[in-house]
Amino acid sequence: MHHFAPFRMVRNGTLTLLKAPRMVCAMNIPHGSVRLADVASIRQGHPFRGAIAAFENGPVSVIQLKNVTASGVHAHELLRTRLHHRKSPDWVQDGDVLLTARGARPVAALLCDPPDDTVCSPHLYVIRIVDQATLLPAFLAWQLNQPAAHDHLCRQAAGSRQQSLRKTAVENLSIQLPPPRQQRRIVSLARAAQLERCHCEQMMAARHEEVARYAAQLLGGTA
Repeated sequence: MHHFAPFRMVRNGTLTLLKAPRMVCAMNIPHGSVRLADVASIRQGHPFRGAIAAFENGPVSVIQLKNVTASGVHAHELLRTRLHHRKSPDWVQDGDVLLTARGARPVAALLCDPPDDTVCSPHLYVIRIVDQATLLPAFLAWQLNQPAAHDHLCRQAAGSRQQSLRKTAVENLSIQLPPPRQQRRIVSLARAAQLERCHCEQMMAARHEEVARYAAQLLGGTA
């Protein structure tokens, strides 16, 4: 697959913005729709009571709201703690999809290779797909971050300032199920677009730093 480069470098060092092709929109994708609860189990994170106590060498890692972004989970920043429960907790697993239950807008993230003995805070939903051959976890995470899912979940959320996402709203969310091959293609395109965005942001940051150095030299009289 050829990845589309959104910028072109010309000889004088400037960047020219190119128009991106509408690859995903142009696909003819036959699909059906199902309730999310019909294809996945949905539960809230570990039922901590009050603030989560931090222990530097604690045996358990905790994924909190601040660790979850649409690009993934920042596993290296997880809080360490200890649990005091008789029964074994519901550990998260590779391939789980996490959905924030608090905040202005819901954010979904695919969980990849989490540390052993990791749980989520109760402000996150853990979504585990029943049949990953039918619905890819990466495709579900991508779909949960699209405007249609956001609009549905926000309409069903409770609260004004700090919205709380109801479990029934997540369960009743309509999920589209195109064939797995097309799910993989959409995920691949989405990842390529995210990578290109990161590269563009890095290039722009480097250019700003270069301009700042020239400005410092010129205005400081050292040019």
